[in-house]
Amino acid sequence: MDSLRINTYRPQYNHRYNPSFQGGLKSLNELNPISRYADRYFRRVALESRRNIHNIIPELQTKLDIIPIKSTRKITISAWDIKPNNSDQYVLFLHGMSQNVSNYQSLYKQINQQNIGIFAVEYRGYGANHPANFSEDKLRHDVEVAYKYLTDKKGIKPENITVIGHSMGGALATNFASNHPDIKSLILICPIVNAAKIGEKFALNKTIGEGIPASVKSFTNRIKPLNWLYSLRLSSLLKMKSNKVPTYIIQSKNDVVTPIGSARTLAKVAKRQGILQDIQILESGGHIVDRNKVNIVSKFLDKIYSK
Repeated sequence: MDSLRINTYRPQYNHRYNPSFQGGLKSLNELNPISRYADRYFRRVALESRRNIHNIIPELQTKLDIIPIKSTRKITISAWDIKPNNSDQYVLFLHGMSQNVSNYQSLYKQINQQNIGIFAVEYRGYGANHPANFSEDKLRHDVEVAYKYLTDKKGIKPENITVIGHSMGGALATNFASNHPDIKSLILICPIVNAAKIGEKFALNKTIGEGIPASVKSFTNRIKPLNWLYSLRLSSLLKMKSNKVPTYIIQSKNDVVTPIGSARTLAKVAKRQGILQDIQILESGGHIVDRNKVNIVSKFLDKIYSK
């Protein structure tokens, strides 16, 4: 399909819609109160991703093509393709759950200055894409079709591709890497390690989610099978156990979304797998991809592509 080069990035459709997010084993997860609260949160942040769209910065305007990609017969997603100069090294970038591809342009600018290309996937229902319902499986499918475009249409070899994921994108990236051991490396920025852990934070902090009553949380914790089913959703921890790709992790101690303890547990699993290359723990920076995290990603990529 033809690419589109534009200086603004706006939704294709502006009418109101109510997307839904569902994990696997839908009927059983609907019995889990924390799961239902989390689904409501995911719906809200997907809508937020469509409101928080940034114009393309001048440094990227002449280098960026917006690529439409057919994900299914009815669903077309998009990707930002920021091409390097005479290089076949690429980053496949997966954004967070309340973000869209336009929110990470300082990172793209830095990576492009290192003469590495960026292929940033915009999931269905997110950013400027057509409104659509989505599930974890559907988002994983969107990542797969974007990767297929990158390898088949653009001819980029898997061994030249680093996958970078932030937050929810970190969980999607870990799942992807577990199925593609031939890619070059994996960089996780404040990844969701286990969705159940976020559910626990919803129960304790109204500013993060819906503020699940303590009685509901207590009830859910007593139903161990449901808690276990919910923990399968967006779990980079489970997928790391079968991952064979060299892995780098960045995490802030003061991240109020993904806890530092979970990131350390993820790193321990990666170390047992023999794939942990580096973990950088920051004192500040929270959950966002700030300048410090951009600089660390840059150093990781220098190390990865100098080998």
